[in-house]
Amino acid sequence: MNPTLNILGISGSLRAQSRNTGLLRFAKQCLPPTVNFQIADLADVPFYNADRCDPKPEPVQTLIRQVTEADALVLACPEYNYSIAPALKNALDWVSREPDCAPFNGKPVAIMGAGGGMG
Repeated sequence: MNPTLNILGISGSLRAQSRNTGLLRFAKQCLPPTVNFQIADLADVPFYNADRCDPKPEPVQTLIRQVTEADALVLACPEYNYSIAPALKNALDWVSREPDCAPFNGKPVAIMGAGGGMG
Protein backbone atom coordinates (compact mmCIF):
# COMPACT_ATOMS: atom_id res chain seq x y z
CA MET A 1 0.00 0.00 0.00
CA ASN A 2 1.37 3.41 -0.98
CA PRO A 3 1.57 6.13 1.64
CA THR A 4 -1.43 8.43 1.54
CA LEU A 5 -0.26 11.05 4.00
CA ASN A 6 3.14 12.75 4.02
CA ILE A 7 4.23 14.29 7.32
CA LEU A 8 7.46 16.19 7.88
CA GLY A 9 8.94 16.32 11.36
CA ILE A 10 11.28 19.17 12.20
CA SER A 11 13.28 19.13 15.43
CA GLY A 12 14.49 22.35 16.97
CA SER A 13 17.52 20.58 18.40
CA LEU A 14 20.65 19.70 16.46
CA ARG A 15 22.09 17.35 19.10
CA ALA A 16 22.55 13.69 18.09
CA GLN A 17 20.90 12.54 21.34
CA SER A 18 18.15 15.15 21.29
CA ARG A 19 15.01 14.25 23.23
CA ASN A 20 12.94 16.19 20.70
CA THR A 21 14.37 14.34 17.71
CA GLY A 22 13.71 11.19 19.74
CA LEU A 23 10.06 12.23 20.05
CA LEU A 24 9.87 12.50 16.25
CA ARG A 25 11.48 9.07 15.80
CA PHE A 26 9.00 7.57 18.26
CA ALA A 27 6.05 9.26 16.52
CA LYS A 28 7.24 7.78 13.23
CA GLN A 29 7.25 4.28 14.75
CA CYS A 30 3.67 4.70 15.98
CA LEU A 31 2.15 5.53 12.60
CA PRO A 32 0.44 3.10 10.24
CA PRO A 33 2.14 2.15 6.95
CA THR A 34 -0.19 4.49 5.05
CA VAL A 35 1.69 7.46 6.55
CA ASN A 36 5.09 8.56 5.28
CA PHE A 37 6.88 10.38 8.13
CA GLN A 38 10.17 12.04 7.25
CA ILE A 39 12.42 13.94 9.64
CA ALA A 40 14.17 17.02 8.27
CA ASP A 41 17.88 17.42 8.92
CA LEU A 42 18.71 21.00 9.87
CA ALA A 43 22.39 20.39 10.65
CA ASP A 44 23.67 22.02 7.46
CA VAL A 45 21.04 24.76 7.09
CA PRO A 46 23.00 28.03 7.37
CA PHE A 47 21.83 31.08 9.28
CA TYR A 48 19.24 32.99 7.30
CA ASN A 49 20.91 35.72 5.27
CA ALA A 50 19.01 37.65 2.61
CA ASP A 51 22.28 38.03 0.70
CA ARG A 52 22.43 34.24 0.23
CA CYS A 53 18.95 33.81 -1.21
CA ASP A 54 19.89 33.61 -4.88
CA PRO A 55 20.66 30.83 -5.28
CA LYS A 56 19.63 29.34 -1.96
CA PRO A 57 22.11 26.93 -0.35
CA GLU A 58 21.36 23.26 -1.16
CA PRO A 59 20.32 22.33 2.43
CA VAL A 60 17.78 25.18 2.30
CA GLN A 61 16.46 24.04 -1.07
CA THR A 62 16.05 20.52 0.37
CA LEU A 63 14.15 21.84 3.40
CA ILE A 64 11.85 23.98 1.26
CA ARG A 65 11.14 21.00 -1.01
CA GLN A 66 10.38 18.78 2.03
CA VAL A 67 7.97 21.33 3.52
CA THR A 68 6.31 21.89 0.15
CA GLU A 69 5.77 18.15 -0.41
CA ALA A 70 4.46 17.52 3.12
CA ASP A 71 0.74 17.35 3.84
CA ALA A 72 1.34 18.28 7.50
CA LEU A 73 4.17 19.29 9.82
CA VAL A 74 5.18 18.18 13.31
CA LEU A 75 7.52 20.53 15.14
CA ALA A 76 9.40 19.15 18.13
CA CYS A 77 11.23 21.78 20.09
CA PRO A 78 12.41 22.48 23.61
CA GLU A 79 11.83 25.83 25.25
CA TYR A 80 15.02 27.80 24.73
CA ASN A 81 15.55 31.05 26.65
CA TYR A 82 11.76 31.57 26.82
CA SER A 83 11.34 30.99 23.08
CA ILE A 84 11.87 28.32 20.44
CA ALA A 85 15.31 26.93 19.67
CA PRO A 86 17.39 28.92 17.16
CA ALA A 87 17.70 26.01 14.70
CA LEU A 88 13.92 25.76 14.33
CA LYS A 89 13.46 29.54 14.14
CA ASN A 90 16.12 29.70 11.45
CA ALA A 91 14.49 26.91 9.43
CA LEU A 92 11.12 28.65 9.65
CA ASP A 93 12.75 31.92 8.56
CA TRP A 94 14.18 30.33 5.40
CA VAL A 95 10.93 28.60 4.40
CA SER A 96 8.74 31.59 5.21
CA ARG A 97 10.67 33.73 2.71
CA GLU A 98 9.24 31.77 -0.21
CA PRO A 99 6.68 33.78 -2.24
CA ASP A 100 3.37 34.05 -0.38
CA CYS A 101 4.72 31.67 2.30
CA ALA A 102 3.53 28.97 -0.14
CA PRO A 103 5.23 25.91 1.44
CA PHE A 104 3.25 26.47 4.67
CA ASN A 105 -0.12 27.39 3.14
CA GLY A 106 -3.00 25.20 4.27
CA LYS A 107 -0.85 22.76 6.23
CA PRO A 108 -1.84 21.60 9.68
CA VAL A 109 0.96 21.83 12.23
CA ALA A 110 1.38 19.95 15.49
CA ILE A 111 3.84 21.08 18.14
CA MET A 112 5.40 18.90 20.83
CA GLY A 113 8.40 19.16 23.05
CA ALA A 114 10.49 17.47 25.65
CA GLY A 115 13.01 19.08 27.89
CA GLY A 116 15.49 18.23 30.54
CA GLY A 117 16.83 21.62 31.31
CA MET A 118 20.27 22.50 32.56
CA GLY A 119 19.37 21.89 36.21
